[in-house]
Amino acid sequence: MAKKARVKFETQLLKYLLIATGVPVALLLLVLWYYQASTNLFMLILLTLFCITGYCAITMYHKITFQFRTLSNLLEGMSHGDYSLRGRRHSRDDALGELVDQINNLANTLTEQRFSAMEGQHLLKKVIQHINVAIIAVDEQQQLALLNPAAEQLLNVSSEQMLGKPLANIDAQSLLTISQQQVMELTFANKKGQFQVIRDNYRDHGHQHDLFFITDVNHLLREQERQAWQNLIRVLSHEINNSLTPISSFASTISRLAKKQDLSSDFADNLQQSLTIIGERSSSLKQFIDSYRQLTHLPKPQKQNTNLLALLTKVVAIFKQCNIELDISDDITLALDPVQIEQVLINVIKNADEAMQTCPGNISICASTDEHNAILTIADQGIGIASSHNLFTPFYTTKKQGSGIGLVLSRQIIEAHNGFLSMANRNSERGCQITIQLPIN
Repeated sequence: MAKKARVKFETQLLKYLLIATGVPVALLLLVLWYYQASTNLFMLILLTLFCITGYCAITMYHKITFQFRTLSNLLEGMSHGDYSLRGRRHSRDDALGELVDQINNLANTLTEQRFSAMEGQHLLKKVIQHINVAIIAVDEQQQLALLNPAAEQLLNVSSEQMLGKPLANIDAQSLLTISQQQVMELTFANKKGQFQVIRDNYRDHGHQHDLFFITDVNHLLREQERQAWQNLIRVLSHEINNSLTPISSFASTISRLAKKQDLSSDFADNLQQSLTIIGERSSSLKQFIDSYRQLTHLPKPQKQNTNLLALLTKVVAIFKQCNIELDISDDITLALDPVQIEQVLINVIKNADEAMQTCPGNISICASTDEHNAILTIADQGIGIASSHNLFTPFYTTKKQGSGIGLVLSRQIIEAHNGFLSMANRNSERGCQITIQLPIN
């Protein structure tokens, strides 16, 4: 049995209006017929009532449908995100006016909520953009849905290029093995070490997404350690310099006064020798303190495109007494601060040379590149590393004339270039090997 066709609301409304006005008209005509009114009067009244009834019914029909269509347009605009439209009411106490008021209030509420949501999203976007934590989001198909700038720097990629690509493209499938929170050894394009990874999830358009927060634990610990040493060095420098200045001044003054006095030759010689020692030790201690201040005043790298072979050739020329073998192509160009990287190379090669004082050998320097980084390896044939626990501890040194800041400063410079520096004994032969990793882009 076929379903009965549904009658449109406008048709039903017009039908009810005609019935509502037609019933009184029919009763009036029945009364006129009962009292035997003349045919002309009957037809005149019939025609007049028909015109008035039809006009009133159609006018009321158009007014009501206009109001409903207006309210329908308002709601349709809201459903499409346009909350700027408002309905106009004709009366304050009627039901239709109350309906218009409620729709207008709904539009105002939605407008306020939209502005509040936009402000919250803007704040969240700012936090994500500037937070020093790598944030990675993947969808149900394990495709990248979000990379913040910290993640771009860690992975050495651009979010525009990687969004929508599989997680395997950044070699980070190991993140999926984490349940909630874990500290683990990870290797990324620009860094390797211990990372704290927190896994969470959220829903976007009804689909489940995984969210990973990655923090470099080693970097945080080193940064805190570096700040502690910097504070200590600042305090020591201030106090020692305040004491050295008058000591040096007094020694110079006493020396000048002693020369004007009639003293025995032995006493005068001993006094001058003692004052000279005081002055020299004061000057040496001041230079010693000034050398440590480099750790607290390292400027931001002024990067420029630099040919790595040309830079190494310039540094190697300083160590003419060393047998240095270079294995590097001339097409490796990096964005770096040549002055700071030159200082790193000088520190490393100088350490390698000093490590071979008792067992002479060669220093080999080679460089290679992968998709993201340039990897520079400097290996010597010295005595190697006895203990790796204090390699990057300021003030610690095994050399008689060492200051204990060379490796610390070198690592600080490399990390300021978003790179990585490591040091270990060689596996195949005697000696030590330093690996410097710098991003290509």
